[in-house]
Amino acid sequence: MKTTVFLLCIPFLAFRSSYAQSDSVKGPHRVLVIEIANEVDAGMASYVERAVEQAEKDHAVILLHVNTLGGALDAAIKIRDAILNAKVPMTIAFIDKRAISAGSLISLAAQKIVMSSGSTMGAATPIYATGEKASEKVNSYMRAEMRSTAERNHRDPRIAEAMVDESVGLDSSIGITLPPGKLLTLTTDDAIKVKYADTTAETIDAALAATGIQATDIINTEESFGDKLIRFLTSGIVSSLLIMIGMAGAFYTVKTGHFGAITIAAVAAFALFFGGQYITNVAPFIAIVLFLAGITLLLIEVSPVPTFGLAGVLGIIGVVAGLFLALAGNLETLTPARLTQTFVTLAISLSGVIVLGYLIVKFGPKAEWLQKFRLLATTADTTFYTNEQALLIGKKGITQTMLRPAGIVLIEDRKIDAVTNGEFIAPGTAVSVIQMTGNRVVVQAIQEEVVTQHDGNSSEHGDAFGGRIV
Repeated sequence: MKTTVFLLCIPFLAFRSSYAQSDSVKGPHRVLVIEIANEVDAGMASYVERAVEQAEKDHAVILLHVNTLGGALDAAIKIRDAILNAKVPMTIAFIDKRAISAGSLISLAAQKIVMSSGSTMGAATPIYATGEKASEKVNSYMRAEMRSTAERNHRDPRIAEAMVDESVGLDSSIGITLPPGKLLTLTTDDAIKVKYADTTAETIDAALAATGIQATDIINTEESFGDKLIRFLTSGIVSSLLIMIGMAGAFYTVKTGHFGAITIAAVAAFALFFGGQYITNVAPFIAIVLFLAGITLLLIEVSPVPTFGLAGVLGIIGVVAGLFLALAGNLETLTPARLTQTFVTLAISLSGVIVLGYLIVKFGPKAEWLQKFRLLATTADTTFYTNEQALLIGKKGITQTMLRPAGIVLIEDRKIDAVTNGEFIAPGTAVSVIQMTGNRVVVQAIQEEVVTQHDGNSSEHGDAFGGRIV
């Protein structure tokens, strides 16, 4: 009999426990306000994660001040996870005008939702940058995220799913009617009817009062300089520029063998690029490892160590794979939209490197300010190619750089771009010109003999960038 009575009382006890726990949250608390405004991106995710850590230390209530049309799905998921896992007394989403797309997912992560009059929430179908609807795979993933987030905070998951998939439809049994083929966006009144919004308010203070929170101190968090810097560095245009500068600088260094200001700029560009992507948890550690391995292999390729081109090929693969993973992030959660953005960023960077390389080769030798970056030992003299091509055959010289199979050869006090017939020749080797094919000077190694050369150090001895200019 006692057992039966106890079992019958379990639901009542659970209700009382839940009520007591909810009631214990009400009262005086510090409140930390997190701004979810404008575009949701990696910089915002970093800012929210830092703010949540501060709220946990202060044991403060979190209030999300939401007014966004959405943004990157992967960034929204990081914010959603941070809010759901926050160890704080309460999380509140105050939707002040709109929580669209990624903004609706972030809002659903909060335990309480308050909406101002005239606000909207929903329309969470993922789309590509072109405006085209994302694939079924991506939509399925978004539906699951929305459903599970709604269930976590005891909201009807069908409504969350209808915000993503227009085929769901809703009947009047849940408070509103939505015919199949229409995507759900809730107004403030609709959200109250279906219990997605707990109450309405027009200000942050009113939203706190409506949820029973007595704010002893309201802390308005803002993006720090670091957060703004990360947001700047991880934007598509800046990422493209950093990759372009880094690749152009690396090409210059490998081409000329000169380690100076341009090399430092390339290293700084790559450090900023990978730093921003890594801090925001976009770039996995393996991306940095692959990139550094690729750079190491490229340095080995231009060293006297014979690799027969294998190190160069593997180095290029490592560099490209590292850059790709740094932009794409975790392949398991890679969306087609982010994949497209990754390819676009890499394409822009590569195009920029090609254009920049052409401009340097064409106009660099004429720019006096660039002459300080030249390395005379690896600088080719282009005056031969228009006036003295035929006279070069049979001439002897000394290799100034490694020929793999291309490099620089010193012939009669002038530095010439030369190639071999495929063999590698170490620096300091005596060679002779055996063939002229257009502007191609073909050389081969000869037996050691004394070949007197004078290494001129004046700028008139050639192109500071190792290119042929005709």
